Amino acid sequence: MPTTPGQADNLVFVDPSPTARRLLWHLFSIGTRRVVQADRHEKFEKPGAHLFWVQSGEGELEYRSRRFHLRRGREVWLVDMNSPRTYIPQPGRHLAIAGFRFGGPGLEFWHEAMRDEENAEFAMDDLRFAATTQSELSRLVRRKPTGWEWQVHLSITNLLGKLLISRGLLTSPHAELPPPVVRVLNAIAANPARDWKAMELATVAKISYSGLRALFHSSGQGTIHQHIQRARLDQARLLLADKRLSIKDVSGQLNFSSEFYFSHFFRHHTGMTPTDFRQHLKG
Repeated sequence: MPTTPGQADNLVFVDPSPTARRLLWHLFSIGTRRVVQADRHEKFEKPGAHLFWVQSGEGELEYRSRRFHLRRGREVWLVDMNSPRTYIPQPGRHLAIAGFRFGGPGLEFWHEAMRDEENAEFAMDDLRFAATTQSELSRLVRRKPTGWEWQVHLSITNLLGKLLISRGLLTSPHAELPPPVVRVLNAIAANPARDWKAMELATVAKISYSGLRALFHSSGQGTIHQHIQRARLDQARLLLADKRLSIKDVSGQLNFSSEFYFSHFFRHHTGMTPTDFRQHLKG
């Protein structure tokens, strides 16, 4: 992707594997761009999308004979890279945007469902979810741990789900829950492999630990610990289904201190060892 004069990029370009190109959401590039003059992009050579938000500055997006006002806030934009588009900063100012370019099977149907030709702008309750997703994606493409392309797929799926919910295309499962509980559920969903502690989730919820515990119970979510364990167990099943990952790899990605403790955790909650689980999948 060429860089125009007066434009600074902090982008990482990605070369997806053939398997990821066929089966998964996969990245083409990720990072930030600082644009100080009109930056036009012609039709991309393959199906793709650019999901981005404004970090600083202000400007416009010229896309499919429409102009969208770009400013910093709670909004993200999703555009079809098969259509020409121009990013235009305000005169005499810069426009810094963050996000990623990606592709995946059936992407044209996503563009159709999102109706981004009519409105490329999506309002999010918390833009930090998008920023956290970008940080996680950047970590994955830079370090490339075992199974990293599957993790990329899951992270992009979670963020696209937020966009579907914002358009009313999916009913949010958390719509009637108290905001502190929703913040915690979203944090765990964004990083299910993390070894979350209840006290740090109280900080995420912006209430006391005792208050969060009471809200979890009264809203039918069980205990905080149970939800954390369920999320890690679901993630363990997904990772174990990837035969390229050893059990030690899965243990490490789930942040267990050893393979032994992971096996004990999995057997305690499922009644079978990780090895037994894989044998069950084959059958």
